[in-house]
Amino acid sequence: MSGELYALLAALAYGGAGVAIAKGKVTARGDNGLFLSVVATAVLSGLIWVFWGQVPASALRDPEAIGPIIIFALAGLMASVFGRMFMFRATEGTGPVTAGLLRRLTPVFGLLFGFLMLAEWPDMVTLAGAVIVTGAVLFYLPPSALRQGRFSQIGLAFGVGSAAAYALAYTLRSAALAGLPDAALGTFIGALVGGIWILGAASLRRDRLRSIQALLVDRGRWHLLAALALSAGQFLQFLALKSATVVTVATLGTLEVFFAAVILRLTTGTPPAYPWRLMAAGAAALGGTALMLA
Repeated sequence: MSGELYALLAALAYGGAGVAIAKGKVTARGDNGLFLSVVATAVLSGLIWVFWGQVPASALRDPEAIGPIIIFALAGLMASVFGRMFMFRATEGTGPVTAGLLRRLTPVFGLLFGFLMLAEWPDMVTLAGAVIVTGAVLFYLPPSALRQGRFSQIGLAFGVGSAAAYALAYTLRSAALAGLPDAALGTFIGALVGGIWILGAASLRRDRLRSIQALLVDRGRWHLLAALALSAGQFLQFLALKSATVVTVATLGTLEVFFAAVILRLTTGTPPAYPWRLMAAGAAALGGTALMLA
């Protein structure tokens, strides 16, 4: 199977995950399966590292590995705690389609963090792509729609925050990969640390038992589907990168927005808000992403 097909299946999985998160909110009694999804990511990325990893476990005992491990852990806090938590809240507040479109801002924030942390100065083509992606998102969210309350402003803020958190996580992970060149290992460390952080934070709250129960109570079909779909999307992206370029995988990942819209229509009969604007914005975001990463 080609890398391009794996990338398409990954986008389909992420689109389905967004719909599952939105539908799971209806019956959620706790965190809507957020902690469950982090655990699933840790298990899957750990298995990928064990069976296909490029860095053996013995290498982690090297003193020079301490720095990259710490950076992977920090990246995990940004991705598994803030990035994913904000993604769940954005999806619950704005729907899977809008939340998916807001995640297209991740590479835009990545340019900023890459410049600030890695001294990577983008060229004019890359900057043009960033402008196109940002313009696409703004085009789908016109001021009139915001004034009429068609979109949750809190949900939109969470969506932008999720994109920024993921971008920072990817920038940190990129720096750590120079010392430990294994993306599966980095994801495993990050998800493990993120899961421990979430569980520890719940344990320190005054209503400890209720807080811990909130992490474990949501195990319905939509919560399980969201966790499995997010993990499957990550695994499929890993397979895609084995034979396809980063540009191809990232660009095809933009199709997540359209897949989410189709799945939402099939499962609920409800079309996304402003469908024609969505098509135009999604197409522009796809082209802008290709320019940014070319």
